[in-house]
Amino acid sequence: MILLTLASKQIWPHLLTIAHLKPSQVWLLHSDDVFESRGPAQRLKRLLDASELVPKGATRLASLPDSDFDGVEQRLDQIQREEGLPFSDCAVSVTGGNKLMSTSAFRWAVRHARACYLDRRNQLTWFAAPDGRVKTHTEIIPGHLTDELDPVALLRCQLDASEVHHHGQTLTLAASALSLPEGELSRRLQQGQDARTWLSIAGQVRGEPNEGDALEFSTALVLLKLGVHRVQRGLHLKVRSAGGVATRNPHAEIDLIFTWGGRLWLVDCKDRKSTDSLVEALRRELPRLNPEASALLDRIQKELSIGQTKALKEDLLAVREAGGLLGNIVCVRKSDLPEEVAQFAPHSHIQLVGKNNL
Repeated sequence: MILLTLASKQIWPHLLTIAHLKPSQVWLLHSDDVFESRGPAQRLKRLLDASELVPKGATRLASLPDSDFDGVEQRLDQIQREEGLPFSDCAVSVTGGNKLMSTSAFRWAVRHARACYLDRRNQLTWFAAPDGRVKTHTEIIPGHLTDELDPVALLRCQLDASEVHHHGQTLTLAASALSLPEGELSRRLQQGQDARTWLSIAGQVRGEPNEGDALEFSTALVLLKLGVHRVQRGLHLKVRSAGGVATRNPHAEIDLIFTWGGRLWLVDCKDRKSTDSLVEALRRELPRLNPEASALLDRIQKELSIGQTKALKEDLLAVREAGGLLGNIVCVRKSDLPEEVAQFAPHSHIQLVGKNNL
């Protein structure tokens, strides 16, 4: 099969479709928009060239107009004619591109070959019109087809405004963990045993060790025991260098990142006391507060609680850049979050996990 696919900033629909169809050749069709189409297509080509999803040298780039309906079809005619692509072997993925490009490419595909579209449920719908009437059929793409892909390579492909400054550590299961039952592993972690005993660790993280490292290693160990192939820890991101201006300082750190079920997952770990408990501890140390001081302490407690919601929103923004629309967030916390924060999380598709529930 020869797959012609409309490029976009969201790489996962392309990766899942390619991993499922196993095409002998891929054409990444892009507009001249460097941010929405051409840049993402170039990054995706580099990823495919370095992977085993497509035969070496079988990924090509080609431009399409993004505001000329007839021009899209004419350009597809030109590519097919000049490259000698057999219509019977061609399929056009219209998941990406803008509406004009995808509609025009769809019409061309059903006239000459066939078209497909992948939705967020990983359902691939096929369209063909062999007798002039469009016929469809659907199939489900297993998300785990991409579980073995390197999360750092995927992150580099997805990122636009940022780039990886330091890739951190790669964590995998050590041989000693393979025969350990999940229940026994959980019991030992709750007893405070060092998760690094059952991990193979490659690479280094920046900065000094801190108390929160233990929670990150424990979380990574649980993920690996559940079937995740590898977990990356301690990545640093910086603003992408451009226009002759080099950037050096990181602006964000990702605690853990991994690939699972056709998604990129970001994990944020916080192993410290809740802000509410800190304020209550201060109240106990200052039992004779006057009304003004007590009111001020109440305000501080409220502001700190709002800050936790802000931290979750920042996580959401980070994963949208890192994983695209199909990215997911898991927040692992030592302490229970305030009620309003706990309510915000599920509405924003953020999974909250308590340290004691690992």
